[in-house]
Amino acid sequence: MKKKILQLTLENAVAFKGKANPKAVMNKIIPTVKDKSKLRAIGKEVSDTIKKVNKLSLSKQKAQLKKINPSFFNKKVKVKKELIDLPNVGKNFRARFAPSASGPLHIGHALVISLNKIYADKYKGKHILRIEDTNPDANFKEFYKMIPKDYTWLAGKPSETYIQSARIKTYYKYAEQLIKMGHLYVCEETPEEVKAKLKKGIQPFGRRDDLKEVLRKWKRMLTGKYNPGEAVVRVKTNLKGKNPALKEWVAFRISGGKHPKVGNKVRVWPLMNFSVAIDDYDLKMTHVIRGKDHEDNTKKQKMIYDFLGWTYPEYIHLGRINFKNMIISASDVRKGVEEGKYTGYDDERVETLASIRKRGIKAKSLLKFFYEMGPTKRDKTVDKKEVYKTLDALNRKL
Repeated sequence: MKKKILQLTLENAVAFKGKANPKAVMNKIIPTVKDKSKLRAIGKEVSDTIKKVNKLSLSKQKAQLKKINPSFFNKKVKVKKELIDLPNVGKNFRARFAPSASGPLHIGHALVISLNKIYADKYKGKHILRIEDTNPDANFKEFYKMIPKDYTWLAGKPSETYIQSARIKTYYKYAEQLIKMGHLYVCEETPEEVKAKLKKGIQPFGRRDDLKEVLRKWKRMLTGKYNPGEAVVRVKTNLKGKNPALKEWVAFRISGGKHPKVGNKVRVWPLMNFSVAIDDYDLKMTHVIRGKDHEDNTKKQKMIYDFLGWTYPEYIHLGRINFKNMIISASDVRKGVEEGKYTGYDDERVETLASIRKRGIKAKSLLKFFYEMGPTKRDKTVDKKEVYKTLDALNRKL
């Protein structure tokens, strides 16, 4: 056992620039010990051996290790994992990360941020931050500063930054264009009434309106003649389609809430699928990397592209990652901080980027972690202990 302890201690010391780590050595010894009652004595032997080995110079450690285990120095062929190529990459690669301002960035967000950054570097392109805040009731002032800060820590300063609430005129412009093309209409029926009609294959009343009437109702929405819930703008879709989620989906609605950026200046807001489709085209995104839970959203967004004769970006849908035993819900973390359950957004009990940074994890370690994972469509479960064990190992190498 003494010889084994000395060998493992020397190997660990040589691997880490002359300083052996007691925990690392013990972790390799424990599985080989059948009689656990001997662990205390073994631990003392490890501690004494490490003190002696760490006093030696690195060259002396290597010389001693060559006598005990010369095979340690045999050159190992390291196979570098290559990130898979994305389809149809041209000269101007552009990818975006698009969080809402509803909470802090967390380790779940870090996957897409990391892949966007890695591929932007690979293809000499741009990684873009776009804060999606078209729901006044679900966005909060503090996150407009926190999100860019955490993003920059992980991936460097974004090539470009956009905030959707500042682009409202662009959404209105395309809405009016699509109304005139006959693809959008104003609906005054309740969601329940529309759902019942669609189930029977009956079209909502507003779908039958002529252009003049649709434009009149649209103007009434913009000038405050409707109250929230009294009218929405819907997209004309295939009423015979099999997927009910894709039928007559809502593109705009009225909100009476006060927006953290623009106050009450805007009442008619686009829903996510409309604003995202417009932005991805208008801001020239070439590749969209996101979870496969967005596959229905992709189909809705492609409808807007088809109406306007645009070419789709490349959509890469990632498998779901279940972060087991990890608190990553933005709304739960926000409520926990507001209620005093957590000391702040960098509380060690939550997996925000602020918390990970506070733990001493380097951004490069997190980037490497997701580089190894890559853009897979396969679902995966990762446990909190496994994640931090891997991150700590990557961090030590850095």
